[in-house]
Parts: sequence; structure tokens; C-alpha cells
Amino acid sequence: MAESRNLLRVLINCAEKAANIARVCRSNEDLLALLVQEKTGAEANQRFEHDFKTLADVLIQETIRHEVGHLFPEMREAILGEESTHFTNKLGQKITIAVGDTEVETAKGLEAVLDGHRNAADALAAEVHRNVKYDTTLEDIPDLPQTLDYSNLGIWIDPIDATAEYISGDSIFTDFPGITSTGLDCVTVLIGVYEHDSGVPVIGIVSQPFGHKLEERVYSSSLNWGVCLPSVKAHNCNSDTDGRRANRKIGIFSTSEQSEILQHFLDLNYELAFSAGAGHKALKVISNDADIYLLSKGSTFRWDTCGPQAILRALGGDVFDYVASIKQQLPVPIKYFDKSESDSDWKRNSNGLIAVRDITILNEIFNKFSEN
Repeated sequence: MAESRNLLRVLINCAEKAANIARVCRSNEDLLALLVQEKTGAEANQRFEHDFKTLADVLIQETIRHEVGHLFPEMREAILGEESTHFTNKLGQKITIAVGDTEVETAKGLEAVLDGHRNAADALAAEVHRNVKYDTTLEDIPDLPQTLDYSNLGIWIDPIDATAEYISGDSIFTDFPGITSTGLDCVTVLIGVYEHDSGVPVIGIVSQPFGHKLEERVYSSSLNWGVCLPSVKAHNCNSDTDGRRANRKIGIFSTSEQSEILQHFLDLNYELAFSAGAGHKALKVISNDADIYLLSKGSTFRWDTCGPQAILRALGGDVFDYVASIKQQLPVPIKYFDKSESDSDWKRNSNGLIAVRDITILNEIFNKFSEN
């Protein structure tokens, strides 16, 4: 298949372009302050006292939608994201963010959001329209099946997961190798492809725009991908972390997790790590820095889990529905069926989640939870 029609390659390049935009927006404190807008009402995550979106969020989302929709018109109407495309500038004007066909068109729209800051608008538009190709020279990007039905595929995008960490930039490290508690390391760009008919995620990208610190305020990306189709199963996630953490059993959690659930894991001789960002916590399972990520609350969404779940499936793991799995005492994968009239909360993982790379570890967890 021609590279321009290899959806995996296109999404890898989109993720790197997204990382570039995130870094440009973050590199200038004045620009970042100009871009941040607090989410309110239905857009806000009720878990947090404050929830934010940034122009970087919306711009990344619309850039991916524009690029994928251009190359795969069959998918254009099924590219979904976390953010609304509306942004209010300092003058109180509500503006719709859109990527134009040219750099000039995009810059003009961004200038309106940025209250006339033309240089900033031009810089962001240049990143949106720059030809980006993520270096995968050491990886084998598989061809996808010629028979793949793109009209049966949808995409969930979380353009910047852990937005609060992205804004603050402060890092706090844990005692666990490879696991950061807060900060830019927790920021991820999440892209997941799923099948409409089966609801199963089949392609995933998790990029850390600030994965490698090169020098002060200069970063490069760390990127993981996976494909799990009937005829193609591939990933770039081979890890050597088993030796680093020896035989330690590590679970990774939100700081708001219920104390009784954490006690179950302590009883099973797990060590407990706490970190920000749903995508980051799932990535720690993907990278084998943690054995399990469990969240009992319905505070994540389809855009948080679709990409990581596809990668975990390529690794032999999965992301499961917490409530259904505990109740049935067997792994019940999260599915991504399209919106129905009877499901007003279809974007939310309302039953929590369990993410594992090794499904066999769930047996003792199910047994422990069934005791209570």
C-alpha cells in the first residue's frame, strides 16, 4: 500500500506534528498564558476543581482531523475529539478554530483568537502546515491490509491529556523507576482507531511531547504505537524494564482512588504508585513500568483509552470495564460503539477501567475483590 494511504504512518506523523505544536505553545510563558481558557459547564471534568483547555488542545485536534480527513475522506465524519472547536478570545468573542487549506488562512483565524498577536499566529500556523515525518528508521511500520474498510473506522483523539500538567510544567518524581507523579512527563497525545461494527480498538498512538529533555526548555518526543487487526499485529513497545524493577508488583493509580481498593492491592503485595494523566498511567502499563492501572470511578473518556487500549491489545493485554469485570469475575473489554439515542453518556467510561499488559494477573485480583 502506498505510504500516503498507510493510516498508521499518517497517524504517527500527525502525533509528531501535535507534539511540535504542544512544544511551541509551551516554550513561551506569555504565549501559554494567552492561550489558556478554563473549561466550564458540560466541558469540565467534574473530578477536578479546575479544568482547562488550551488553544494547543483545539488546534492539535483540528490539525489531525484536517490531515486524516484529507487522506481518508471515508473517515472524515468519524474523527472525534475531546475538545469543542470554540474558543473565546480576551475580547469575549467566541471563535471557531479551523485549519485552512493554506498557512495564510490558518494564521488569519488564529490571529483572531490571539487578539491580533500576528507573530504567534504565524508561528502556530507554520507548525500546522509543516511537512512532518516522525523518524521511525529503526522500526518496521507494517503495511495495513489492502482490504481494510476505512468507512468502518472511527478515531478518538485526546490532543493533550493531562492539560493541568501541561500548563503548570512542574515535575515531581516517584521512587519507582520510569514513573513520574506530576509534570510535563505526564502529558500525552492520544490517538485511537476503532471499528464501528465491533467497537474494538485496532490502532493506537501514545506520544509524549516532552518525553526526552535535550536541554533547558528543549524536548523531543517519545512515541509508542500498536496495531491489532486480524491479519496484522505489531507494535514498537519492547521493553527492558523487567530487570529494572526485578520482581516488584506495581499498581498505578489516581490519588483519588478509594482507600479500600488500594488496600486490596497492598494485601496482594503490590506497591502503589500515583501519577497524573490517564494516558500516562496507561503508558506505564504499556512500557511495563507498572503491572496494572485500575480506576474505579467513571472519570475517563473514550479519547483517554482508545489509543492505549489498541496498543495493549497488540501486546496481548487490554483495557477492561472495571465494574463489569469485577461483577462477572472475568475480563470484559471496553468497547467503542457509536452514539445511540438511549446512551446520553456514551463518551464516558462510566464503569471505570482496568488496564493490563498481562491478562493472567487478573485472576488473583478478581479472587481478592470477590472476598468482599
